Order: sequence, then structure tokens, then C-alpha cells
Amino acid sequence: MQKRTTHSKILFKDNSFSQSISPPIVVAYNIKTPENIGNIIRLADNFGCAEVIIVTNDGNIRKSKIKKTAVSSIDSIKWSICHPSELISKIPAGYKLVAVETSSDSQNIFNARLPEKSVFIVGNEIEGIQHDLLNQSDIIIHIPLYGKNTSMNVSHALAVVLFEWQKQRHTI
Repeated sequence: MQKRTTHSKILFKDNSFSQSISPPIVVAYNIKTPENIGNIIRLADNFGCAEVIIVTNDGNIRKSKIKKTAVSSIDSIKWSICHPSELISKIPAGYKLVAVETSSDSQNIFNARLPEKSVFIVGNEIEGIQHDLLNQSDIIIHIPLYGKNTSMNVSHALAVVLFEWQKQRHTI
């Protein structure tokens, strides 16, 4: 019988992901729960994102709870906090804003071609993404849900989005 390894550091050390691909950027827009922000930072690190931009009006963000949830990713990925008025100036040229939100003109994620240079915006746990930011987005995508509960935790939704983005770029 073949001995299998389950150690992810060994298993994922050699990947076939192209080094020429521009990694995505994640924007956590007005997320209220520090644990969700920590999970977002950890996910962004898992998927090799360039950075996480936390957008908030709240100057008293609880960094200790974020760090507790993000664990070692807190030091492995670039992350910053900015005011909503600063967000657009932090987006590199050539990147497309991709809002993750259910709206009248959102596309099913599984039918959408996600840009290589994507800035994925996830919004507030209750209110979602503000209309002015939705209007500035290049694409709005939603995740189809068929159960009785049709809302997802913001970090779970980001996991689905990052997986689909990576799947669309993965080379074998």
C-alpha cells in the first residue's frame, strides 16, 4: 500500500501556478467583525493575493482580534487600513474592480470571466457594498445559492471567489 502524505506544506510546495500572473487584491469594505477581517487576511495569504485593503470609517478597529484569527498570515501578506475616500487611489493601474454582491445586474460567478488583475471587493456583513462603490465596479458577481438560506458569511464568499479566480488561471 502506498504511503500518503497529508502535510500541506510539502504537498503544495511545488505548484504549477504561473509566476507571471498578477495576484489579486482583496478589499474588505466596512467589515465590522474583526474575526471576519482576520479570516479574509488568512484567505488572501492562502491564495497568494498581493494585499488586503481594509476600508473603514472606524478608527478603533480591534487589531488584536484580527491578528488572533489571521494567525501567521498577519505577517505573511501586505495589509493596510484606509478611509473609504482613499480606496480608489490605492488600486494599481490596470486592475479591475470586481464587486462580490447580489444585485439586479450581477453575473453568476460561474459564467463570468474574472480578470487576471482583479480587485475583489467584499462588503459589510449586513448592508453589503455601498451603491457608489458598486457603480464604480467593472464587474459585479454573485454566488448562486439554492438552499433556504441565501446569504453567506463574507469570508466564505471570498473563499469561493478566490478559488474560482485561481481555477480560471490554473495551468496543468
